[in-house]
Amino acid sequence: MILDYQLIFGVDKQMHVLLFTIISVVAGTVIILLSARGVALRNLSYLWITLVTSGIAEEYRQYMLPTRSAEFLDAIANMIGVTIGIFIPWLIAYGMKHKTHSFFKHFRLYTLFLFPLFLVLIYFNEIPFVTFEKPLQQKVDNIFVSIGLMKE
Repeated sequence: MILDYQLIFGVDKQMHVLLFTIISVVAGTVIILLSARGVALRNLSYLWITLVTSGIAEEYRQYMLPTRSAEFLDAIANMIGVTIGIFIPWLIAYGMKHKTHSFFKHFRLYTLFLFPLFLVLIYFNEIPFVTFEKPLQQKVDNIFVSIGLMKE
């Protein structure tokens, strides 16, 4: 397996992380300022779900455009940016509430929703970030053919 580090950690991915971090910090701060004390953390959770879903949906939208391409790593970079950006206002809200519960408890079921979305994006990915040796690539292709995502 050969990884393309320039594609994985390149400027494009850094821009996705930076922009989604900025959007998340601004939106999270607004949520905290407008929410009642008891519901600020819950509203930040909803904001995280909304922004991550929007970042993934944006990659699907780009897949439909002839001049753009959908990339799995862009969706991951979007999710990382949202998580970093929400963490800052979350710390503020957590400090205001003074309770001991985890930010990630709310997202157990959401991961069941995220996993298939990311799997399909790997299939749609037009710029491969990882290449496999020929036998392994054939096995992966056979799996996609058997579940109906690819033609022989």
